[in-house]
Amino acid sequence: MSEQQFADALGVSRGAVQQWEKQGGTAPKRANQARVAKLLGISVAELVSGVSAGARGVDVRAEVPLVSEVEAGNYTVIDNFKPTTQFDTIPVSVPVKKHTYALRVHGDSMVSEAGDSFPAGSILIVEPEMEAVPGDYVIALNEASETTFKQLVKDGGDLYLKPLNSRYPIKPLGDAQVIGVVREFTKRFR
Repeated sequence: MSEQQFADALGVSRGAVQQWEKQGGTAPKRANQARVAKLLGISVAELVSGVSAGARGVDVRAEVPLVSEVEAGNYTVIDNFKPTTQFDTIPVSVPVKKHTYALRVHGDSMVSEAGDSFPAGSILIVEPEMEAVPGDYVIALNEASETTFKQLVKDGGDLYLKPLNSRYPIKPLGDAQVIGVVREFTKRFR
């Protein structure tokens, strides 16, 4: 397929396709990634990671940087389309966007005896570009620029940050800002 045929099939310019193919060029915009992957006959994870399923011999999994709580508050420093060796990386099975990152759970506020539970050491895959809805597990940034991991709940029109551990209080979202939605979680033992 020529560059022009490829561009026409996607409804983009030939110049956009040339940028995608160029060494050090730009990646397809998020809005185009699913269509590009489908046209190429690959998954979005393969497209984003640049590694095919056959090359790895397993299901394709992209990787995202594992950041600290401080870096999570400034997630825009992460660019998954221009990766650096600055961070350790974590394999993921969810679609990866430009600022998707991993974060390690600290403390026991999200440990529950029933249902979902996120013990200390768990790894969360966080998507900051996703709109949070009540029921989502979220990363929030308070007015003191501290991050917290809680469940977003709604009661009587107001939003709250709810820990799963009943020993901790539910707090109003107030001036805190949701900076990411948890998409995946894993626990590493070694």
